[in-house]
Amino acid sequence: MNKSYLKQMLIYFSKIYHLGEKINTLKDKRAKSSVKISTVTFVVLFGFMLQIRSFNRLEHWLKKGKFKKVLPKKTKIPRIDTIRRVLSNFDLDGLNELNNSIIKTSTKNKVFRKGTIDGLKVVAIDGVELFESTNKCCDNCLTRVQKDGITHYFHRSVICATVGSDPHLIIGQEMLEPKRDASDKDEGEITAGKRLIRKLHKEFHHFADIIVADALYCKSTWIKEVLSIGMDAVVRVKDERLNIVKDVLGLFKCREADKEWTFKKKSNNYIKIKAWDEDNFQMPNSDIEVRFIKFIEEIHSSILGKSICFK
Repeated sequence: MNKSYLKQMLIYFSKIYHLGEKINTLKDKRAKSSVKISTVTFVVLFGFMLQIRSFNRLEHWLKKGKFKKVLPKKTKIPRIDTIRRVLSNFDLDGLNELNNSIIKTSTKNKVFRKGTIDGLKVVAIDGVELFESTNKCCDNCLTRVQKDGITHYFHRSVICATVGSDPHLIIGQEMLEPKRDASDKDEGEITAGKRLIRKLHKEFHHFADIIVADALYCKSTWIKEVLSIGMDAVVRVKDERLNIVKDVLGLFKCREADKEWTFKKKSNNYIKIKAWDEDNFQMPNSDIEVRFIKFIEEIHSSILGKSICFK
């Protein structure tokens, strides 16, 4: 990233999203410090923008004075230990408000006026484990006991982000809490996921047209929750033990694909995609009817004059 491009980007962020103004409103929980929280925030932000992948590398840049030209004159540059201390007790409420402001401005400016995929705004929701230790823990840690009897402490969060065309915005996240959510991934993540989409709907209203999730969310309770806020759910299915999945696969097995596409690559290599489509399948213990689509991707490659197909 060259200097002129970085300068243009910072001017754009400041003018359109008022980023500098909002960063200056973040509250500092430290009693006294010669380094402002806004300075630490800008340094970490620049680190993300420049794709600095570790604190060791960030420390090297700080010692070389590479941030002096992008910060106001006479600004005291923080040491890496100061940055660590600030981040360990950061103003998360202020940061969430800043992120919400960016999302609202993006919506107001119609960043996704053409959608993210084929004219539709699509978001994905998934869980991620943020921290795990057998020694360190806090009141908000989830716990699990391994087969060896050792207790592991960890944090897990459910994230919602746009997928498809750029930019990829993180719409929101919801932390799993030990008093509200089970440590078991299946139950806890879905419970937090429901809270997250309800919270996002309250904050941003129709924040997406489609919510995509993995096989964990293949439950009627999750699909009902998505439908209740006026959106559609797309869920990946891979558990072939489910009766409804057996019925669908049995139906698809008895007929040719409904549609086929071929994408040519180089020379005699190409990719063929086959698709089966059927709707009006009723989920167990529910009046919800779902649509199943099955895809098979075949990679055809010519090696030493022989045609080989990979599925």
